[in-house]
Amino acid sequence: MSPDRLSVSGQRVWVLTALVGLMLWASLTSLPSGSGGTERLGVAIQAATLCAVLAMFGLRSVPIRWIVRGMAVVTGLLLARFGELGAMDGLQGSWRVLLWLAALAGALVLAPSSRLVPGVEPGIVVSADQTPEPTVGDAASPGGDSSRRKVRTRGGVPTALIIAAVALIGASSLLIGPRVANVFPAGPSAGDLADLAGGGENNALVARDTLDMTTRPRLSEEVVMTVRSPIQTFWRAETFDQWNGAQWTRSEGRSGRLVENGRVTPSSEDIAAVDGVDTTQQFRLETGYATALPAAASPVQVDTAEEIAQRDDGTLWSPGVPLGKGTTYTVEGRQMPVDDESLLAAGSTAQAAAEGDETAAAVLEQYARNPVATDRVLALVEQITAGATTDVDKIRAIEAWMGANTTYSLEAPLSPRGVDVVDDFLFESQEGWCEQIASSLVVMARASGVPARLATGFTPGEWDPVGGRYVVRERDAHAWAEVWFADTGWVSFDPTADVPLTGTEEATAGADARDWREIAGGLLLVVGVVALAAAPAMRLVRRWSRKVRVRQHARRVVKQRWDAAAEAKLEQIGAAAGRPRGPSETVTAYGVAVGELLGDERVGRVGVIVDRTRYGDEQSGGSEPEGDRSFVDDVLTSL
Repeated sequence: MSPDRLSVSGQRVWVLTALVGLMLWASLTSLPSGSGGTERLGVAIQAATLCAVLAMFGLRSVPIRWIVRGMAVVTGLLLARFGELGAMDGLQGSWRVLLWLAALAGALVLAPSSRLVPGVEPGIVVSADQTPEPTVGDAASPGGDSSRRKVRTRGGVPTALIIAAVALIGASSLLIGPRVANVFPAGPSAGDLADLAGGGENNALVARDTLDMTTRPRLSEEVVMTVRSPIQTFWRAETFDQWNGAQWTRSEGRSGRLVENGRVTPSSEDIAAVDGVDTTQQFRLETGYATALPAAASPVQVDTAEEIAQRDDGTLWSPGVPLGKGTTYTVEGRQMPVDDESLLAAGSTAQAAAEGDETAAAVLEQYARNPVATDRVLALVEQITAGATTDVDKIRAIEAWMGANTTYSLEAPLSPRGVDVVDDFLFESQEGWCEQIASSLVVMARASGVPARLATGFTPGEWDPVGGRYVVRERDAHAWAEVWFADTGWVSFDPTADVPLTGTEEATAGADARDWREIAGGLLLVVGVVALAAAPAMRLVRRWSRKVRVRQHARRVVKQRWDAAAEAKLEQIGAAAGRPRGPSETVTAYGVAVGELLGDERVGRVGVIVDRTRYGDEQSGGSEPEGDRSFVDDVLTSL
């Protein structure tokens, strides 16, 4: 049996076992739910806790301190590598990290430690605050050898070390953990079983065939997904091309094709999917269930754990069982780097169709012919775009008019049923949210001969500088217009969202902002470094102070020995001359008397110097000129 178990009571072992089990539970439940599913995670927790109990009570030969410290290292690495440390909306998973830190501190305090102390027979267990008595073989004993035997003592871990360990592990989990996890992207996962509770009408990740413009969307702070992406762009979920004045639908409905080998087949009109710049995004869904899979346009390859399907427009959806929380998938897409100058050079789709471009003619037929609009909407479009010769000029003119005459508001009144929603928004309320604004832009673009469609999904979300991901909430659900250009393909336009035109801007928005993890991690790092350096610093201070005291004591001893030697020599010389020193006679008086006897006045000065050196210590610091000491040595030596 391990010796340290002899000094640990059974009750203490049970407490240590509970704390180790708590560390395991906190670290394992902090893993992303998509890493293996709820059932497998539960099995892992039970198995890990069983291993801890067996280690504490079954492996009697293994020191308890090894078990505790080993579990601390293993669970700490789990948190640093895979820990779900919370999104920017609060502690989310991080309260488990705090619970783990508390359990770690308690386990380190209760776990026995061992260290060697001199002077006790090997195998004897003494407490940490006991000082062993010298033994017969000790150097302090007469005739003993110069070596001191040592023995292991049991006691608690130093408080400073516990504080340093907890603080540094916490700082590493908060500062390094998310960054390390960001370096090693997780593979595709199906996540948990879909939680179908709750209304599908309010779930922004549910694929639907129609988009009703007479209902108000729900926009909460709930996180729906996180996205790791090198660019900031719209996360497109669906597109709609048919408008009846109140609803949007798709001409293809829910039809599509299964994605085989992860390869997305682009349509002939999706020019970016062929000639665009490659980008890669990784998505993690946080809602209870989802059937629509948002992605940056235009996807060409998708890596998922479940079977998915695609539509002709490249949007992705799950045709089978809905996907659950924790689902992760990676999308490789392509985007055309465009700006206003390149769009101006593209001219108009109508011109391209007239010059024999079959794709342009097909796009024009599907997305611009005979739009459903009231007469005053058509008249307004003709007025706004008068003089504009290119498609981008027309779009910018429409956006400018809407910016000057309409207002974005989530509190805007709903359009009455039975009226044209775009007409009501442009002429009556002139106030609406993204769906009314984007729908109006699409309808007016089509009325001017520019092919356009409605897209729904999400704005980029809030940039998390620690985790290196976008945190997308329900309130980031959005609708925008996509306009087709002959040389570029589909380009997003939206006067309400601050998203780059090309979607190729680097994902650094908000990176300068400090969130709570960086602040807390920085404070813990400072505390850990200070606690770690406190003990060595105090030891250095004590060692330096001890050396100073030793030197001062040595000086005093040397001075006392010199005084005593000089006094003894003077008494020896006087006795030899027949003049012994009287019982109460001072060294000064005795020196004068001996000097007169010997006829050497220097001897009198010797007595003065000896007394001044000895009794002037408290007043003058005990210092004597080197010349005086040399003088005394010379005089006494010469006599």
